[in-house]
Amino acid sequence: SQRRLAGPSFGDPAAPPDNLLEPTKTDVAAAFIFEELQLTKLLRFQLALRQERNDVSGTGLDISDPANPVQIARDRNFKPFSASLGGLYEWPLGVVARLTAQYTERAPDAAELFSKGPHEATGTFEIGNTDLGIEKARTIEFGLKRAQGELRFDASAFYTKFEGFIFKNLTGRLCDDTAVSCGAGADLKELVFQQRDATFYGVELAAQYDIAPIWRGVWGVEGQFDAVNAEFSNGEKVPRIPPYRAGGGVYYRDGSWLARVNALHAFEQTRLGAEETATLGYTLLNAELSYTMKLASSGAIAPEMTIGIKGENLLDEEVRNHVSFKKDEVLQPGASVRVYGSIKLN
Repeated sequence: SQRRLAGPSFGDPAAPPDNLLEPTKTDVAAAFIFEELQLTKLLRFQLALRQERNDVSGTGLDISDPANPVQIARDRNFKPFSASLGGLYEWPLGVVARLTAQYTERAPDAAELFSKGPHEATGTFEIGNTDLGIEKARTIEFGLKRAQGELRFDASAFYTKFEGFIFKNLTGRLCDDTAVSCGAGADLKELVFQQRDATFYGVELAAQYDIAPIWRGVWGVEGQFDAVNAEFSNGEKVPRIPPYRAGGGVYYRDGSWLARVNALHAFEQTRLGAEETATLGYTLLNAELSYTMKLASSGAIAPEMTIGIKGENLLDEEVRNHVSFKKDEVLQPGASVRVYGSIKLN
């Protein structure tokens, strides 16, 4: 259902600032099932199903006439359904191969439907889309994992086809703090929630290798790599996708001590969507030293305490997060060192 409302802030530039999100109501009910079937000693299948009902109501904004935005009260009802089927096969040497196919549906949330005001944290004026439909995705993923032994790794590759991918689109217009100011403002970037078909694909890899015993433990090397590509059906790039990253380091570990030094390099991001700027690459150098001790047990509880010191971005690089709307204005933290402690109950 839909009701058009009149409001003084939607025709009077001198009116008080609009609210980012007025009170909304969301009711969610869901039923799900998970089943695992062991076919042979080495092969098993996993099946999951989920059915939801989402009822979302609130007041959004109709900008079909940008010069005369109108408030709209709407009640939206969605029934998203999701299913996944996966197979796991245990290869020799402790390697587990997995192949998963998924079909997922996601209902738009209240912010995506009904936002209509300034968001100071991101420097944007966000406008929801009350006509958004269910976001649908078909995914296939293949992975290999080895959790024990001298060489441990987890590698995966995925491919996802979206129908109606919901994203935040910068229009190129500027606003002040009311909807009627958009197109003639100066402070906030106009952001409208939109929906388009898109394709995502990428890989993730993390590995550790224990090279040799030393002192009371073992030392080794580790590495990681991750990459994501995303584009709309017309070939345009999806905005704010993380850059490729690669890293590695060395470590020492025994029953009590852990010491590690590693570096992570993020490559320059030049695969840009609309209204984006390129982001320079950077290298993070991190180091950590920690000690873990067992505390007096109490019944079946055997607590462990870990104390340590950790340094991050030790090269004091200028780091900008490409997925942030404020990345051209706000740097990520520089060099830092912190002491920490934690208790784990086993």
